[in-house]
Amino acid sequence: MKARQHNRIRQVLRKEFDDAYYMRTYPEVRRMRIGPLRHYILVGWKEGKDPSELFSTRAYLDMYHDVAGQKMNPFFHFLAYGREEGRIATISNARRRNLHRPVEALKVPPIPTEAEWAAAPKRVVDPETAPAVNVVIPVYKSLQHVAATIYSVLVAECEVPFECLVIDDCSPEPEVSALLAKLGASGHIRLIVNETNKGFVTSVNVGMAHNTHRDVVLLNADTVVHDGWLDRLMRPLRDDPEIATVTPLSNNATIASYPNTAVDNAFELEVDSATIDRLAAKANGATVVDVPTGVGFAMAIRRAALDEIGLFDAETFGLGYGEECDFCMRAIKGGWRNVLATGVYVRHFGSMSFGPSQLARSEKAQALLAAKHPDYAGRIARHIAADPVLPSRILLDVARLEAAMGPVSVLFFSHTRGGGIETYLENTAKTLIDNGLRDVARRAIVVQTQVQGFVKIGPFGRKPLPYLPNLEGLNLERHKDLLSPLIELLDPELVHMNSFAGLSVPSIARLMEALMSSGRPYWHVWHDHQPLCPRLTFLDAEDRYCGETDATRCTACLAATSTSFEWVRIEDWRERFRKYLSQAAMVSAPSEAAALRARRLADVAKVEVHPHAEPHLADIEPLERGTAEDGKRHILILGAIGPHKGAYLIHAMLQDIERRKLPLHLDIVGYTALREIANGPNCTVHGKYHGDADAIARIRTIQPDLCLFASIWPETYLFTLSVVMALHLPTVAFDLGAQAERLKAYARGHVLPERLMEDPVAINDALLALDLDPLWSAPAAVDFPVDGTLSDYFRAKMALPAPEETPSPSHERIAAPASAETRAESAGPMALPL
Repeated sequence: MKARQHNRIRQVLRKEFDDAYYMRTYPEVRRMRIGPLRHYILVGWKEGKDPSELFSTRAYLDMYHDVAGQKMNPFFHFLAYGREEGRIATISNARRRNLHRPVEALKVPPIPTEAEWAAAPKRVVDPETAPAVNVVIPVYKSLQHVAATIYSVLVAECEVPFECLVIDDCSPEPEVSALLAKLGASGHIRLIVNETNKGFVTSVNVGMAHNTHRDVVLLNADTVVHDGWLDRLMRPLRDDPEIATVTPLSNNATIASYPNTAVDNAFELEVDSATIDRLAAKANGATVVDVPTGVGFAMAIRRAALDEIGLFDAETFGLGYGEECDFCMRAIKGGWRNVLATGVYVRHFGSMSFGPSQLARSEKAQALLAAKHPDYAGRIARHIAADPVLPSRILLDVARLEAAMGPVSVLFFSHTRGGGIETYLENTAKTLIDNGLRDVARRAIVVQTQVQGFVKIGPFGRKPLPYLPNLEGLNLERHKDLLSPLIELLDPELVHMNSFAGLSVPSIARLMEALMSSGRPYWHVWHDHQPLCPRLTFLDAEDRYCGETDATRCTACLAATSTSFEWVRIEDWRERFRKYLSQAAMVSAPSEAAALRARRLADVAKVEVHPHAEPHLADIEPLERGTAEDGKRHILILGAIGPHKGAYLIHAMLQDIERRKLPLHLDIVGYTALREIANGPNCTVHGKYHGDADAIARIRTIQPDLCLFASIWPETYLFTLSVVMALHLPTVAFDLGAQAERLKAYARGHVLPERLMEDPVAINDALLALDLDPLWSAPAAVDFPVDGTLSDYFRAKMALPAPEETPSPSHERIAAPASAETRAESAGPMALPL
């Protein structure tokens, strides 16, 4: 029974389990005799190991106690059940650790000069019965931090009237008391002095009790605030009478910490805290997130809640730590809400008063809280596991990305599956540069969908990124509602949609809605046939070309797949795409064959044919015809050969070659999806290649007689075909799609009847019967486009003249982001990962 269960788990996990990641992350597994997948199934998940960089074993078990209770492999549960149930995958911590975290320590502002103090606004509201907010700052020691805090409060421009109420808790540092006395005498602050040290909690209570009609904001004396902070912090109290406390984001605020949550981010980011606060307001506006507790470093409290709940528990919590958590728990139990205002950011240096006693105080506070509120720890743990603040942190990361990039030129949507789209993006980058539009390329951003809904987002080229750890957690299945604000924050001049592949139906619908409502022009590039076929290629569940003739066949086809499209009505699917395409500024098809299918859904006037630019192939030296010494006809097969590229057909051809002892030899430059296609007397698998230059070098070594493209779907362009055409190599394909269209215009091309896709014996016979002499002797010059539609768009928009034909040196190229490990066809220059 256990063996059968393990086999089922292995089958489910095999597709998305990352062997290389597992071995790289857990090198101790290499010394064991079992493979990485088997190790994870038997032992690894129980040890908290992660099966890929896009799944955290511990986070899933912590979040879903029912799975932990069943003692079920969490990755298996997610893939077999959880994903369809809407459960959340969380990225592995190892992936986050690969990011380069800043190392520059936080900088405390210098103590203001006499002139700066004198020029600062006075923040005392008289009479004391007047309406205002009391910003209560208990002070003990650390002159530089105290000065920075009070000065930032005084000079921050806010519309809400407020009083800066400072309590000197008998500071042991005379310079601190002297500064406070001076500011109190000048009328900049209202000062209360404790004659003896009463401790943090009692000092806070003194401040909160001073004006019993005013709302209060507690502010630690090691913080820095910025323009508008108080207006935004008090807004939730004004908008919702059920809110008791409001806490802002900060670098050091446990569950309100940014950029990493629940830690002290004690480092400077690429921008100062005032800019982060401004970007937080831009990204999150008035967004609030319910939390089990506020954080007392900067916390607004409604006076009505104070009146009902009472002040902080000074008797229990003494000198400080945990008192605000107790208050917030009492508020929840009284029917109040505690929220984070994610549109506010306050710098917090942390623990300046408590110093070395911080850890001991924290541990004691946890014990005291557990005694008063036994549910507190569980609430916090569940909150951290669910991480409802993550969307706000993601949007703040996006705002920082846009600020670092400058005005975004193009927002590309793509995927990480490699193949033709990757090559297209690489060539697009190069053509922009060669056409004098380097700045456009540098200001472009790519959003790439990955497995399980995760997304990579980053620059189009090699521009360094700021530290943006929350973008690692962006998941379009979980964060569909972020699509519209993401586009709005990036504010691109143009959106360039290349593929919806990898997304579920609801996420595709939400992304379409976001594009249609964005107000930004968007193009759709017809790289595949997804608008007509959820499987992208018109291949059915048995990996056979459906013929595109009868939509009623789609129901059975989609129901037989293992994708999330089995419940999709093809009429609804196509109608959704028809609506989306109707609002596109342009539908760009790389071939007439692709355009023909695009016109079935899109406005004919919007569909334009733009062959892909491939400037790097313009000057390739033609291949010389070789002479095989083994008496066989050598057939080149180029690329990553999956079922849609004819893998099953090629396997059957090899079986026929072996059975009939045919004088044919297949040279596969690339790799196939079938292990059965392996090196032997009739076949050589040369393995993955890295870019067109590597492929061309291998082809020159092989010197094939002929190239076969066995694709059994109507290709939209086929970049690998361009490589062999650049070499002037005679080439054969089926009479289908762009492959046939392009070969009919190529003097050394030959098209086989479409029906032969079903007959490997007839294909072998046709390859042997083909007269190669006229093909090799035919003039084969090919003109590859060196310009791109995107270059034309921006040249016209910027009123730039046409560029001189001077290609840029290769070292100046900008590579489109992609993962080398996921390249389905190794064409184009190597690209940098995001």
